[in-house]
Amino acid sequence: MTSALELRDLGKSFGNFWALRNVNIDFREGEVHALVGENGAGKSTLIKLIAGVYQSTEGALIGADGEALHITMPRDALKVGIGVVHQELDLFDNLTVAENIAIGIDDHGLVKPSAILMERRAKKALAELQEDKIHPGTQVGSLSTSDKQLVAIAKVLTWDARVIIFDEPTSALNAIEAARLLDRIKYLKSRGVTIIYVSHKLGEIFSIADRISVIRDGKLIATRPAVELDHEKIVETMLGRMPSDIYPHRWDSTLDSRPAIARISGLAGYQLTDASLDIRKGEILALAGLPDAGPSSVLQHIFGLRKMSAGTIEINGALYASPSPRKAIRAGFAYLPADRLLDGILPLMSVLKNAEATNEAMHATSKTERVSRALENIRRLSVRTASLFNRITSLSGGDQQKTLLARWLVMQPSILLLDDPTRGVDIGAKSEIYHILRSIADAGAAVVFTSSDSLELASLADRILLFKQGKVEQEINKVTHAELDHAIAAA
Repeated sequence: MTSALELRDLGKSFGNFWALRNVNIDFREGEVHALVGENGAGKSTLIKLIAGVYQSTEGALIGADGEALHITMPRDALKVGIGVVHQELDLFDNLTVAENIAIGIDDHGLVKPSAILMERRAKKALAELQEDKIHPGTQVGSLSTSDKQLVAIAKVLTWDARVIIFDEPTSALNAIEAARLLDRIKYLKSRGVTIIYVSHKLGEIFSIADRISVIRDGKLIATRPAVELDHEKIVETMLGRMPSDIYPHRWDSTLDSRPAIARISGLAGYQLTDASLDIRKGEILALAGLPDAGPSSVLQHIFGLRKMSAGTIEINGALYASPSPRKAIRAGFAYLPADRLLDGILPLMSVLKNAEATNEAMHATSKTERVSRALENIRRLSVRTASLFNRITSLSGGDQQKTLLARWLVMQPSILLLDDPTRGVDIGAKSEIYHILRSIADAGAAVVFTSSDSLELASLADRILLFKQGKVEQEINKVTHAELDHAIAAA
């Protein structure tokens, strides 16, 4: 296959620190090439070098013609056919699809292109994606996240990009939306576009990648065809240790002997028809199923974020009626939402402020006590930060998630409800979170979680409840992730 872009001895230093060194990768025309590695491994630096955000300290970027590319800013990268679809989409919600796609194209200098020209460009770019449902005149703020992703791709295509970098493109998408996006990426590949794909979702990578490059500690560890690798080999190469160390050991005692802390019977509401389940003391319970089958909705109803239309919830034998977040906190529930950026973190506040629980959650009014417990749990969870007074957005995704966990551990909950708790988190931070959750369960609390990662469900949970059409279809124990995938698909 012909080379579309080559990294030749590429390196980047910041003072005496080398974030990336001696990286050699050949990205080929019409392939999906995945980049994997822990947060801090050097993936982001590599992307920024290719995209023109950073300039290399050593080495070169070589184009399809074999000549060195001189990229000193993102616009230079676009001009030579290299585009980036960022995790945080660079779109303006108050502008139309056509206006967003037109931004940055300098055909008329400071004169805004005509509405007809912008619409024509937008239609052409969307047609290249086989997308006919998004209208150029629609305001971007009214679109779904998956539609916004397609607009961002269309924007890159207007620059005739032949190399497109996707940075965690499905982190905010559900399984159905992610599958739709991956189909569009496969279509671009079929047209000869080179895709550089960055994701923490290994299952997703194996479904789409032709080759995989592993970055660790700023160095290229290996580049292999995807068919020569599996989850275990990738994890071992990324971390430099055996995959068996990733997940904590599960207990050996029988689950039936554990008392039920909470009992949910006949729960009905959004996406739920007749959900019944017990939550047992000291267990990690996984709720599995297709996105609309009910696993996430159960957590939202228990915590009072959605109103139940039927059913009962008992906590330690007492009726827990008309749930609300305030009641849930008082009853000992904690809840971690799936989208930490939208519903979890306080982005303008410090790490410490984000780790502090409310007075009500702590059943205390002393600020000194609240701060003391927050500091204790930040240390317990090994949150890595240069300063506790830095904004939480300065942290990696894994450390942001651990900070949110610290917030809830401050109140010492008896039941921890987690909706896809490691979404967008690298494998190293995932392992830390897994061990934290096991220690919480070992201390007597119950952990109930959903996940888009079947390997995580199969490897972490003591019990797995499979949902179908809004109710529990069956209980599954001691299952491989492949067997669980099959069960979820069949449901």
